Amino acid sequence: MKPINSMTIEECKMAHPKAKWFQPANSPTMKAECPEKALQVYANDAITLRRWSYIRFSSALMGWLKRCSPDWVQRAFFKQVAGKMPDNLVLVPLGKGRFFAEKVELKTQDKKGRAVGKLHGKQKIYAQAEEWPIARSPEQINAVLDDIEKTVEKIKAIL
Repeated sequence: MKPINSMTIEECKMAHPKAKWFQPANSPTMKAECPEKALQVYANDAITLRRWSYIRFSSALMGWLKRCSPDWVQRAFFKQVAGKMPDNLVLVPLGKGRFFAEKVELKTQDKKGRAVGKLHGKQKIYAQAEEWPIARSPEQINAVLDDIEKTVEKIKAIL
């Protein structure tokens, strides 16, 4: 079997049909179709399988900074990040040290496709102004990543 970082998405699905990232667990509240944490794991794996990278500040890191860091660190960090940074900043290499970046937000939905997870505060302002794509299921995550891939192909053709 090939190492996971050299497989295509289809090869990985065939090799690991019951992988947790491919079949997210139910939400503990049973309101959402699957928890945002499972969506995040799926998105991270889908981005990695395409041989792209991403920047993500985990909830654990953000919580630790809020609780344990000095006030000046909190002010400096959250002034730059609060609401401006979605769940993933996807980075796609274009070559010659250039990258295409797209912000992608993940939120949950119920079984009927209605939004359960909502944007809040500054996040809502920046998401609307910058038109972030919001993915609510593994299928939507793949659709967003496919759209990014098409955009990158167009950009590479121009370069």
